[in-house]
Amino acid sequence: MNENNLKLSSFVKYIYKYGVYFIFLVLIIFFATKNSNFYSTSNILILLQQAAPMGIAVIGMTYVMMVGGIDISAGQNMYLSAVVVGVVVEKLLSANIIKSGGALNTLIIYGLAILVGATVGSINGVLVARFNIVPFIASLATMNIARGIGLIISNSKVIFTDGVGLGHISQSVGFLPIVVIILIVLTIIFDYVLRRMPFGRNIMAIGNDKVAAARIGIKVRKDVFIAYLICGILAAVAGVMSAGQVGAVAVNFAYGNEFIVISAAVLGGTSLFGGKGSVLPGAFIGIILVTTIVNGMAMLNADPYIYTIVRGVIIFIAVMVDSVNYKGELR
Repeated sequence: MNENNLKLSSFVKYIYKYGVYFIFLVLIIFFATKNSNFYSTSNILILLQQAAPMGIAVIGMTYVMMVGGIDISAGQNMYLSAVVVGVVVEKLLSANIIKSGGALNTLIIYGLAILVGATVGSINGVLVARFNIVPFIASLATMNIARGIGLIISNSKVIFTDGVGLGHISQSVGFLPIVVIILIVLTIIFDYVLRRMPFGRNIMAIGNDKVAAARIGIKVRKDVFIAYLICGILAAVAGVMSAGQVGAVAVNFAYGNEFIVISAAVLGGTSLFGGKGSVLPGAFIGIILVTTIVNGMAMLNADPYIYTIVRGVIIFIAVMVDSVNYKGELR
């Protein structure tokens, strides 16, 4: 291969690797020129606040995708956890067992969310790790089960969460919203686990080659199960936080969020084929990019139905770039 071909090859690889970010940069400049408030401090904080709940879910999805899996039940996990918290906490408050806004109230809220998320994540983990069911099929089953249970509990009605003790979700510490602080803390923790702890190295090895990982002593089933458990818990916590921001859990709450979470993870550099990805900057940047597009369109008063098209395009670009970059080699 001559020098010109080498340069062309390097350029093509560079475009495939960073082209998506260039497109988003162009869009950001476009939004800023159309509306000067787009880059204002207040809008940036709003953008971060909007991105925070989904960003927490993206962290969990990153772990699952690192082992070569996927969890399409994340959206309905968010719905179920929000419904359970809304219904149970409301009943406890009505019976004067707990007081709204108290420490016990907050503990029960997140305890219920973690319980729901751990249950969904554990089922996915067992189906995939123990029974070797294809991740898409396993999580498709739990997705439908979670939605069905949520509809039964809510009686297919809107659950209002304003009075159940989720007011702290919209509060701030200094100039930073609490949800953003939580996202930052979780991002740092899970990035450290992925980069510095044996479990993080293990799931990367599993994503590259499960057989080879097992041969060197990695407990593949256990680590895959833990990855799904983490994903389930973080998705549930994200659901409760999202419900706190919205103030209600409608029947279509979190519908389709799993695809936003997956596309954000892929845009952040996590491979659909496993073995490659990061929480920081990967997952964090991914959800910021997706939220920036939605925020920009909202500021331009774009037709809400266009959002669905844009999300589809984002997913297409993310998957296409990941597929082109994937060579099948260890990464």
